[in-house]
Amino acid sequence: MADKIIIENYTESQGYLSPIQSNLIKTLKNVGPLTRRELVKKLETPRTTIYDNLVKLQKRKLIEKFSRTDGKRGRPLVFWKFKD
Repeated sequence: MADKIIIENYTESQGYLSPIQSNLIKTLKNVGPLTRRELVKKLETPRTTIYDNLVKLQKRKLIEKFSRTDGKRGRPLVFWKFKD
């Protein structure tokens, strides 16, 4: 499942990251901004697991979220991106 993308679990500047957090950061670095739905499909991981870890990474200021509206009615899409 979440073992499809593997990177180091430890870097000096970030401290310890769980495997799913490492996979999220790696994916966002390589692909660019993605929605939670796209991350769920790419990592084949439950959406609640993805969301919980996105929030943890956001609190650590490693990633950030933003929204885009396409001019149509309804909720804007929420994207997550790696914070440079």
